Amino acid sequence: MARKKTDNATPVDAWFASQGWTSQAFQREMWAQMMAGKSGLLNAPTGTGKTYAVWGGIVNHALKKDVIPALSRDRGKALGAIPGQARNDNTQGLHAIWITPLRALANEIAESAQCMCDGVGLPWKVGTRTGDTSTKERAAQKKMLPHLLVTTPESLHVMLSSKGAADLFKQLDWFVADEWHELLGSKRGVQVELALSRLRALRPPMRTWVCWLVVL
Repeated sequence: MARKKTDNATPVDAWFASQGWTSQAFQREMWAQMMAGKSGLLNAPTGTGKTYAVWGGIVNHALKKDVIPALSRDRGKALGAIPGQARNDNTQGLHAIWITPLRALANEIAESAQCMCDGVGLPWKVGTRTGDTSTKERAAQKKMLPHLLVTTPESLHVMLSSKGAADLFKQLDWFVADEWHELLGSKRGVQVELALSRLRALRPPMRTWVCWLVVL
């Protein structure tokens, strides 16, 4: 990420500046589109800030701030894009799911997301759910899921098949499928597609973003 000062248009921009970073044009475009309640596909090379592009949009939306005035002139419409959210939304329960096909990356993604939440003052908890998750942690998640859950296709299917699944996902606003190029055309990709279909039926206002790797 570029290291130079910039005007802090959003809470995430302010956090970037505190780290000595500057948001990139594609990240700011992502944040604007997500503030408008849109779904889409992010196509970018590895190492360019895809995680913060998507997660920053979710954080900015939760904090209810304008992203880029030129792209979000109708502020009232943007803030009402996903019903049921209040300013600085810290309502308990699952608000976002992040699917990763690489179990080893789950903790890294979760740590980055938690760092951003803490940095902007959003009182959200980030957790993981994979084959490595302890029995104790799984039991705790049954009682109270984190605001963001980083998980795998297999673990998500287990959750969807559990008793009371509809209640688990009743506040879900965002579904992110990372590294989609690794899943497309595979059995695991079909698992994600089926899970997404089920989640859209349970939570129609949910928005979906897919991250696709560009090989340079």
